[in-house]
Amino acid sequence: MDDQKLHSVKWYRDIHEIFRYNPSQKPPIRLFNITGIMVQGGDCQKDSCMVRVMPPPIATRAAYSCEVSTEGPKFQIARQTKHMTVVAMPDKDPIIIGAPKLVKPGEQILLNCTSDYSLPPSDINWYIDNELAKTELWQRRELSAPQPGGLRASWRVLRVAVPTTASGSLRVRCEAILPVEPPVVRDAITTITVYSRTQLSKYIANRGTYIEYKASGLIVLIWTFREISKFLSL
Repeated sequence: MDDQKLHSVKWYRDIHEIFRYNPSQKPPIRLFNITGIMVQGGDCQKDSCMVRVMPPPIATRAAYSCEVSTEGPKFQIARQTKHMTVVAMPDKDPIIIGAPKLVKPGEQILLNCTSDYSLPPSDINWYIDNELAKTELWQRRELSAPQPGGLRASWRVLRVAVPTTASGSLRVRCEAILPVEPPVVRDAITTITVYSRTQLSKYIANRGTYIEYKASGLIVLIWTFREISKFLSL
């Protein structure tokens, strides 16, 4: 098309025309605002045309097409399309709430993972010791009310039943995934210690000795105070 006389250059968002350049018209540039998008301006040089748009403040995916046509007698048309997704990235990693430092075998715990505000809102997955956790139907993702600009936080709970034979520790990871291409992943990790029956018995025994020592110290202190009182009354 290099040897053909230019007729027009047009920009489209999906099926809607938003920009037109026709060098034979006055003015040569026309802008078309459509619902949900503001066309802020455009400019054409000898071999290129640029258009500036303000996308809507919500998660969107749209096709932008540039169409170039020539004058007769050939009236050739060339068109190219690219897709663009508008997102707002989360500023912080997700947060795990409700994780105890110590659990007993057979105990059940309820965890909550909350992601930062983003657009679109993040999907959430749970992993226990690097394996995807199986969740129940009621443990689906929940969303906050939309904030200015359409941003939302998301959260998801997980009920963990600690096996009766478990010992050592559980590594729990919450993964917040922004569903775009390519996906944006942020995570949070917590480690929960699981005491075996032997370790738990030692732990309780140590605590009992400590409490008994404190009680003995209290008795000695009271006895000493009584002795001092007797001494002062002499």
